[in-house]
Amino acid sequence: MFNITTRKYKRVLTVVALSTTLMATTFVTDFIKPISAQAASVEESVSSQYMLKANGNVRNGIGTNHKILKTLKKGTTIKPIVRKQNSQNTYWYKIKIGSSYGWISGTLLTKKIIYKTSGDSKAISLKVPYINQLKPIYAPFGCEGASLLQALQFKGYAKKTSYKKFLNNMPKTKRNPYKGFAGSPYYSINGVFQSIFPKPLANYGKKYSSSVKNITGASAKNLRQELSAGNPIVVYVTLDFSKPIWTKWNMGAAGKKVKMVDNLHVMTLAGYSSKTKRYKVIDPNNKGEYWVNKYEFERAYNALKYAVVVR
Repeated sequence: MFNITTRKYKRVLTVVALSTTLMATTFVTDFIKPISAQAASVEESVSSQYMLKANGNVRNGIGTNHKILKTLKKGTTIKPIVRKQNSQNTYWYKIKIGSSYGWISGTLLTKKIIYKTSGDSKAISLKVPYINQLKPIYAPFGCEGASLLQALQFKGYAKKTSYKKFLNNMPKTKRNPYKGFAGSPYYSINGVFQSIFPKPLANYGKKYSSSVKNITGASAKNLRQELSAGNPIVVYVTLDFSKPIWTKWNMGAAGKKVKMVDNLHVMTLAGYSSKTKRYKVIDPNNKGEYWVNKYEFERAYNALKYAVVVR
């Protein structure tokens, strides 16, 4: 875990350094961690897809003492049917192999939460443009500005406004993101939560269009309704859609110990598939367009329910 005083700066450097690896693994995140048994082992339904983080054997039963049916290569994507714990409290996943079924250890798997496509030809998919916050303009704390500009330009606003000009003209404060951008989008400032929250961001967006609205508190259903109407949304989620990490920050007039999501990241929400339960995002942090499964997106978004829509 990075030092909170350099929260986003180190976060971005890490992401940049790992970008090649992430692309090679189709944007896979977070290894599965063993889950302790809380009751007698029973089969549980599984809805997520997984990827092998190493070559792995599929066996005809739960446990390494069972016969090997097939060896799968590292990077193979699988979709288990059920999972079950063995006596060592390790989950084993049942998958289809040809015309039969086998089991593979969860210690070999990593959950796949990010996808290149929706998997649904009828999905809502807004063609929101992509602005990279790291190049050619290097703004490691500029995800809020990039996300709003992406949404505005999709709607036909601020078409001639450069990303740098858009960042430079944002309202600024020393350390209170409830009033403007705290610190600088271009470099790290120790002890400052370098962000701009929805109310001042929406007010800034109104300079380009009165259609920009702060919809903080909107439910996931509300977000999907906006998407159905063709409206992109700036959403405050988490880096790589990881579990929200809460810490306290000195935000000046807003308070000396304000509880906030430390691994906060902002991007533009641009689509949804009711069939495959995936959301489309345009991520300015060197990633661009991809799809995220419903559970991880909503877990990250629901931490704050911060959102700004462009109608």
